[in-house]
Amino acid sequence: MNQRMVLSKRRGSVTFWAWTTSIAVHLIVLAAFGLVKFSRPKAQDKQHPAPVAKVSRIKKLTQAAPITPKPKIKKPLSATSRDRFVRKADRKLPTGRIFDSAKPRLQDLGDLTKSVSSQGVFSLVSSADLPHRVEFFGSWTDQRKICYLVDCSGSMQGILGQVRRKLKESIQSLQPDQYFYIIFFGGDRLLEFGNGRPVRATEKAKSAAYDFIDSVHPAGQTNAMAAMERAVQIRDSRAQSPSVVYFLTDGFELTTEDVQKFSQKIADLLKRFAPTTRINTIGFWPASDDRKMLETIARQSGGEFVFVRD
Repeated sequence: MNQRMVLSKRRGSVTFWAWTTSIAVHLIVLAAFGLVKFSRPKAQDKQHPAPVAKVSRIKKLTQAAPITPKPKIKKPLSATSRDRFVRKADRKLPTGRIFDSAKPRLQDLGDLTKSVSSQGVFSLVSSADLPHRVEFFGSWTDQRKICYLVDCSGSMQGILGQVRRKLKESIQSLQPDQYFYIIFFGGDRLLEFGNGRPVRATEKAKSAAYDFIDSVHPAGQTNAMAAMERAVQIRDSRAQSPSVVYFLTDGFELTTEDVQKFSQKIADLLKRFAPTTRINTIGFWPASDDRKMLETIARQSGGEFVFVRD
């Protein structure tokens, strides 16, 4: 009995120490692993420290000007490439290739040839409305050198005032690059503004012409031939005659013989002194023969005749 109890005690003590020893060993092993695990990051932290930047340094970096990338420089063309480029640039295009694109199509011109009523808002301007054209009693011209040949004989007594006004209006419409000359004829006198040479249509010249026109008064008989001879001999600085002569009268005082020769004499004068001059004739209630004479003079020079009724 006692012997069994002793053996039992011995077994219990052996088991106790066995468990104690096992637990101690496990604790030691666990402690060893813990030391190894937690000590390794510290070592790595010491070997690779994290970069730290001060706030002031970051601020300087953000305020710094952006860095401009270095421009790329193209390589120069080789001799072969350069020659190829020059040959292509020197190649000429055919004439048709250059101008075909600028040619208007025929259907594009249709709007410009329609009547005014079919064009709506847009319409072609009448030639009489162009600002550079000059008008004298309904006779229009766009020539630059004009000679006014005006009858101031006694028979013009009742209508010379109207002629003065229209003549001033015509001169007023002249542009600065145009030239004019005035000849009044009546009796044995020729009253001229221009001294043998056309005057440039400046404001100063126009003002002087108005005073000259106002100073003329009707008197004497009509001496149209002498006036015409003078008109075709007017010359500018280039020795050129007037482009247009406005010939205004209420009729001629001609004999039967003179009537037959008058228009031929004027034709000879134009051919000799002023072959390019055009005569526009203006008649104030002329007699039938005088009207035919004015029409003939205008026609043979390429001009026009205007019949004034009032």
